[in-house]
Amino acid sequence: MADIVVEIQNLKELQRALRDYQKISEPILQKAVVASQAVFAKYTLKNDPVPYRTGFLLQSFRFATGRLIAKWFPTVHYAIYVHEGTRPHEIYPKNKKALYWEGAEHPVKRVNHPGTKANPFMEKIAKKATPDINKLFIQALDIINREVAKRVNQ
Repeated sequence: MADIVVEIQNLKELQRALRDYQKISEPILQKAVVASQAVFAKYTLKNDPVPYRTGFLLQSFRFATGRLIAKWFPTVHYAIYVHEGTRPHEIYPKNKKALYWEGAEHPVKRVNHPGTKANPFMEKIAKKATPDINKLFIQALDIINREVAKRVNQ
């Protein structure tokens, strides 16, 4: 039986490129992470999926990045209550002795709030953005592969 010999051309260059993989890939992936801000912003829309009453919730969204990490989040204190909802609870006056609103018959010392239905807008944003985010990272991987191939063929 004959021996079969397989020779890998440019093996040393391939090994060197693979050793440098992190150095090659990290800046490319970081660009994809940063580019995801535009995608998240695109899908964070008034009334779909972010509820709109005063506009503060929608305007409060921020994007923060770190090394290969990003966060897209609202900064208003009540965002969690909109997202998760609330159970029935009592509301008491904060700065006055009684509560009053236009249309009320008279001031009251407390109000029974029925609670608020959850509106998981962050999950809706993520679901809508996922296909576009995936495309960004597929493009980034293609660029990384081309860079590794360039280094092997040098």
